[in-house]
Amino acid sequence: MKMTAFFTVVASVLLSHATLAVAESDALQALRASAATVPTNNPGIHTFAEPPAGFDPVKASDIQLAVYGFPPRPDPQADPVHYAFWERAMQSAKIHWTGELKPLPYTRPAIAPAVSPQPQTANTTSSGPQQIKTDNAAGVTLTNGLESWNNESSFVLAYAQITVPTAQMPFSSHGCTATDYTEVSLVGIDGDDSGTGNSKAFGSMLQAGIYSDVPCHGTPLYYAEIEYGDGGLASVFPVSPGDVVNVTVEGFPGTSYLFLNDLTTQAYGNYTIATPDIVGKSANWIVERLCCTGNLPYPLANTIGIAFQSAGAQTQAQFHSPYGEYVGSQAASTKVLTMMDNNGTTSIEVVTQGSAGPEGLTGLWFQTTGCAYLGDCPVQ
Repeated sequence: MKMTAFFTVVASVLLSHATLAVAESDALQALRASAATVPTNNPGIHTFAEPPAGFDPVKASDIQLAVYGFPPRPDPQADPVHYAFWERAMQSAKIHWTGELKPLPYTRPAIAPAVSPQPQTANTTSSGPQQIKTDNAAGVTLTNGLESWNNESSFVLAYAQITVPTAQMPFSSHGCTATDYTEVSLVGIDGDDSGTGNSKAFGSMLQAGIYSDVPCHGTPLYYAEIEYGDGGLASVFPVSPGDVVNVTVEGFPGTSYLFLNDLTTQAYGNYTIATPDIVGKSANWIVERLCCTGNLPYPLANTIGIAFQSAGAQTQAQFHSPYGEYVGSQAASTKVLTMMDNNGTTSIEVVTQGSAGPEGLTGLWFQTTGCAYLGDCPVQ
């Protein structure tokens, strides 16, 4: 079917639902899923056709955005914060990445308990975010308590703008404790912390972001990357320290959508992936160290600080309206995670989160600290 005829058919379908905002949004989401017909080297992941020369996502119709795999346009009047984030990202999405998705040699098996487990650290008060300590992650998760998909309450969208850090070994390290020091900065859906006490480990069904790897002998590596359930990690296009990268994740039962673009280099990648088991129980903004060397995570790369900006999420109901939620939520259902060392006694990555102050409602500031910053973390 030629593209003009394709647009005509799609437009007639969407117009038939014009009086129902939910039906229209559902139709566009289904269109985006069906339009990703270009296979990648990974059988479970598809991408989109190259848009025509001169294509401008900011001026494009909603149908064109869906057909060429760009994130949906927020309402500029009702949600100006989200729209400003979207517009800035779309203005820089010029070079469609069509290279291979290269698997990264890391997984997420269950992480062994810390050597010195501590008491449960969740905040038990009735108000304010819960404070959680984990073996492998720091960050913020917004949760809704769901155990299965809900057409109103499930999170379907999470997004943020991440500045690529400079990764290195701890400053006073006395030698390598593993082959690599790793860090991933991620936006995702369906993340969860499992386990007890300080032996909690974080993992997510669907996420995308920035991967940093500092080999003990060699040059640090930086990539935009995507993650998908138990399938592991895959690098997309290379990035460099200081680049600003937009990450958008949409999760739906059946087919989900990942969009990354480097505002600095103007490269972008857009993908669909099968997600039959997605629940939408949380939206996540996480800095994580990867698994595993022996039974423990790889040492954390020293990134000094990482900025997440313009970070927000929407539930299924909010996806069909102009309003969403932001990473500065102070609700009791919000979790603030701190990453601990291998003994579970010292924090090595912390996040500043809040609805006011220097980060405001939509920003997070991550800092490497303790022995991951200065060196000599426990390795047992």
